[in-house]
Amino acid sequence: MSEQSSGCDYLSKKWSLDEKDLKILTALDGLGGNASAQQISDYIHKEMKEEKGEEPIPARTVRYRISTLFERGVLLPSILQTDERKIGLGEGILILHEGPAMSKVLENLIQQIPIFYWYVPTHGRYDGFLIHTVFDMTRPDMISEIAESMKKKGLVTDFSFFEIVDNESKKIDFTKYRSSGRWICDWENWKKNIEKNLREGPKSPFSLSKQHEIIDCDWIDILILRVLKNDPDSAIQSLASITAMPIQQVRERVQKLRDSKVIKGYSRAYGFAGDLLWFSCFMKINERVGAILSSMYELPFPGVVLMADDMHYCVRFALSTSNLKQFLDGFRLIRPFLNDYFFQFHLPDRIETKYENIFDLFDRKEGKWNIPLKDYIKIVREHSEK
Repeated sequence: MSEQSSGCDYLSKKWSLDEKDLKILTALDGLGGNASAQQISDYIHKEMKEEKGEEPIPARTVRYRISTLFERGVLLPSILQTDERKIGLGEGILILHEGPAMSKVLENLIQQIPIFYWYVPTHGRYDGFLIHTVFDMTRPDMISEIAESMKKKGLVTDFSFFEIVDNESKKIDFTKYRSSGRWICDWENWKKNIEKNLREGPKSPFSLSKQHEIIDCDWIDILILRVLKNDPDSAIQSLASITAMPIQQVRERVQKLRDSKVIKGYSRAYGFAGDLLWFSCFMKINERVGAILSSMYELPFPGVVLMADDMHYCVRFALSTSNLKQFLDGFRLIRPFLNDYFFQFHLPDRIETKYENIFDLFDRKEGKWNIPLKDYIKIVREHSEK
């Protein structure tokens, strides 16, 4: 039996993280995905000031360790966080309950509709596919129109659409991560904190907003976003070459996108090992919103909160299957404060497409989004006739 297939030496070598690794990962999570080695070193030094006997981590060591973490697959490339609503592009989650014997046909259909940029097979209230999609904000019903056409043609029997108005990733507590790829959580203490939060009603720790003022932009702005989505580390010189514009003008445009918060920042993706199960929990919260979101924030795991409005939220986590029961035990304390909720579990054979291709739907001449809804409805009809 090989080292990799045995699941022992290979995983131990790949995922063994010492204290310095964990401090670097914590700093990256706090500073953002594009933090420099010197910024990370300074961040760690500041955090260690009160820890006697601790030695600072020099920038050169940080640089070497980050390179090694990339090679081992612990660190993945940084991700550009953007607010597409400010450029007129909405985003949402479409969940489809597939019709009988329609799984392969439906998956092929999903792959052929460009605005369906990411999807996973899913089980829960809906058994089929969970899809991240975009839409033209001047035509907010277009996703429901596509789904309704699927339903009329028998490709799906039911569907649900969750519009994402804002989202925010939660901080990760890397001190609770073990080299085996498992996370350690004091579940009894978490349940006590849930009860405390529900009594005291704290404010939400997330900075979610419904305000997204649309800015004036042209195809050059869209092209810049497309390039940065594909490669967040693209230099100004590279952008100038691609856009055929002077460096100073490109720099000013990028700064405008940052000042207007179209570019929200950078986050780092992690290739965590172990038996992790991703799930999305969709909730309609009738009271104690801050208390419920605070309780979710206290978990050490990687996760994100997505908001549709003041009552509708989706929380998404990656848990080891051994911890799922403990999470659901704590979730029972929250259920009385929910008008409705349902879980969708993500199956591991996730398929991703290129999100940057979405920006190709911007009409350069018209200066607006041109999403061909009729063409997508035609694709649905063609698949239903096969």
